[in-house]
Amino acid sequence: MIFDAVIIGAGPSGLTLAIQLSKFGKKVALIDKEEKDKIGFMIGAGVIKLDIFNSLGIKRSTGEELLAFIDTFNVYSCTGKTHKTTSYSGISVNRSLFTQRLINIAEEQGVVIRHSTTISSLNIENEYVTGVTSSTGEVISGKIVIDASGFNRKFVSQIPDSFKIEKDIKPKDIATGYVYVFDKPEKTTYLTSYLAVNEGYIWKTPTEIGYGSINKEINIKKTLDDFIAEHFKIDDPMSKHYEGSLPVRQNLYNMVGNGFTVCGDNACMTNPIEGTGIFTGMLGAKISADVINKCLDKNDLSQKALWEVNVNYNKTQGANLAYMDMLRRGIIGLSPDDMDFAFEKDIMTSKDVHDSITGAIANVGSFDKVQRAFRGIRRPGILFRMENCMNKSKELKQHYIDYPNDISGLDSWVSKLNDINNSFI
Repeated sequence: MIFDAVIIGAGPSGLTLAIQLSKFGKKVALIDKEEKDKIGFMIGAGVIKLDIFNSLGIKRSTGEELLAFIDTFNVYSCTGKTHKTTSYSGISVNRSLFTQRLINIAEEQGVVIRHSTTISSLNIENEYVTGVTSSTGEVISGKIVIDASGFNRKFVSQIPDSFKIEKDIKPKDIATGYVYVFDKPEKTTYLTSYLAVNEGYIWKTPTEIGYGSINKEINIKKTLDDFIAEHFKIDDPMSKHYEGSLPVRQNLYNMVGNGFTVCGDNACMTNPIEGTGIFTGMLGAKISADVINKCLDKNDLSQKALWEVNVNYNKTQGANLAYMDMLRRGIIGLSPDDMDFAFEKDIMTSKDVHDSITGAIANVGSFDKVQRAFRGIRRPGILFRMENCMNKSKELKQHYIDYPNDISGLDSWVSKLNDINNSFI
């Protein structure tokens, strides 16, 4: 049997792809190395924006799956002395129960769940990916193979160089994280982030507190422990913890090849402000599934046909996340004292924070500029940096919107992208 789509990895992105493609009537195999009842099993929670449930046509989490509502996002300086607050619309979910519910939905729609199956290699014939081979030697064939295996370069490293999909992620673009999980969720409704803590950030939700950083020289756990001791009073026990890695860069320049695409964390579809990849990965999966469905209907899974995945993603989600990433760089590049000053004097406003988490273009009027200049007159360098950052953020977002319509324009697009990124430090 040849499946329409073979998906590696039953995380949020892989399950979203399976559910969406099966809705279109496609034959889908979803493969995961874990036993079925352990797929998605993890001790942590996940923060998901409410928009995704309507976008995917999936019922919102309820009951034991729903841990907390989140309606506020607090962004603190690294000292914890100043902060900005904006509205937020999301929930914290039990990752295991959420994943198992998505598996049930997928199965009800006819998706073949191949659990307890480890994939050893991609099958490639004449520059086309035609399926996968398991560790037992079983061949599972598909018209397209989708790598949604999490932050894992195992399969991307096997694809032909002609695909021009990046195989290596630079160490500076990989954050290491350590997270404590509260034994009992706190009765709060806010998400909190402390920026620029040793080249990383601290985050706190009603269910967990964690720290992620690209600084490979520091002790992640000790830094988190010291920060908790100085800034928080946590009465409830935190007997569970986990650690891992996450890409903290703009998405892959190209995500498709002949009979192949990559999605989720492996495509660097992560939010640079919130440090999460569930919502962004699921939204990326929805964008990918819509294009893949059309390609399957036309029986054309070439890179040229699949290129629309890149175009549709980068013109929307990719552009927003790139914009957020540049704003993040502008903020964390300030010294702790300058960051406190910018927050306290409203050189960086709550609206700026809101724009940074939504990807909305920050349009600062002439009068507002004068007011900010007056408030920041003692430190003009801060105002200059933030204005430059906003301009670069807009330029970067527009560059993603102008993503090339075929692979012939990729190299020049990447070259200009690097120029924009390198022009602001």
